Amino acid sequence: MRKYGVLVAALILVLTIFMPNQASAASPVYTVGPDSKTYKGNMMNFSTYTQQTKHYYLLRSYLEQLEKKGGGTLVLKKGTYSISNVLYVPSNVTIKMRNGVKLEKGTSTGTKEIVASHSIFQLVSPSKAAKKGAYGGYNGEKNIAFIGEGNVSIDLKYYPDSIAIIMGHNKNVSVKNITFIHMKSGHFIELDASDKVKITNNKFIDSKPSVKKNKEAINIDTPDRATKGWSQIWSKFDRTPNRNVTIEKNEFRNLDRAIGTHKYSEGKYHENVVIKNNVIEKTRLDAIRVMNWSNPVITQNTIKDVDGGKPGLRGILVSGAINPTFKDNTFNKVGRPMQFLVWKNEGPGSQYKATYNKLTEQNLHELAENQAINTTEDFIRINSVYKLFNAGNTVKVKLAGN
Repeated sequence: MRKYGVLVAALILVLTIFMPNQASAASPVYTVGPDSKTYKGNMMNFSTYTQQTKHYYLLRSYLEQLEKKGGGTLVLKKGTYSISNVLYVPSNVTIKMRNGVKLEKGTSTGTKEIVASHSIFQLVSPSKAAKKGAYGGYNGEKNIAFIGEGNVSIDLKYYPDSIAIIMGHNKNVSVKNITFIHMKSGHFIELDASDKVKITNNKFIDSKPSVKKNKEAINIDTPDRATKGWSQIWSKFDRTPNRNVTIEKNEFRNLDRAIGTHKYSEGKYHENVVIKNNVIEKTRLDAIRVMNWSNPVITQNTIKDVDGGKPGLRGILVSGAINPTFKDNTFNKVGRPMQFLVWKNEGPGSQYKATYNKLTEQNLHELAENQAINTTEDFIRINSVYKLFNAGNTVKVKLAGN
């Protein structure tokens, strides 16, 4: 028995030394810079490979290779990358951007064969990006991370209706330590039908006013043909809501809105959205727009300067909230700190019934734990009848401060 044990130990030692590390083989790390060639020179002979599209093809070639490998890490070295067309990110991929990386939305391709896209990243495998209805529920790509190391930015260059990251039907996604700048009409992050998403320690800065001044830096939405807020062909458009979303320790400045939903799918509620320890300053409309959120938590945020403190505009506007925990927030230079009201979609999605808030006694008690400083109103308004806002229909929750 002793000899047998010795032989087994020796065999394990030999296997450890000479067999390749399977985990490492399955998780490659590729490092590229702005002057790098594509993976093995692939795609460089395409007629659409131009000075304007070279960075798109560079990153695309490695993302397609990572799909074949089942995942891995793509490291971007310092420099500026102009991304003309959408990059599809598969499961188990981490994109690390080193200090000094600047991703810019390319607005021209240098060829008439293809036109520039409106988004930079979509979280879908390259092989399924053109497949109609490839994903539904939360069964799409998973375990994806965008991580900035030091000073890293994604610049939309005010390209109309552009979006930096589109998530849909994803699970386990992280966006960390990135500065998003220069938005026009689109969103920095479009978040639909996804589970376990963390958006932390980022900055979302500067947008040009949209027509309705309601374009969020982070849009929380459902893939619903009726509301026309989602157009990705690879989705089943099954109205799946988001769940378990954490937005924490971010800075939002000079935007229409910071975070929110502006269309709802009837009966579909975004579950467990947590907005915590963020600073939101200088929005043109209500800083946070809650619409059909169940068990949301908004706490320890600072909301300052909503359109210069204009009377009537809210720090947080709420419709269709179920069991909301909104406490310990500070409102400064805001007309109305917070308002709950009944809402109904206008235009696309207007066939859906109005959505109502459902607050418990504990929810109401916690609302009083917010603070108002330099505000027109020192209370929270609660209106429970659709389009009826008179004094007799308004419940007021007094706040500290002022």
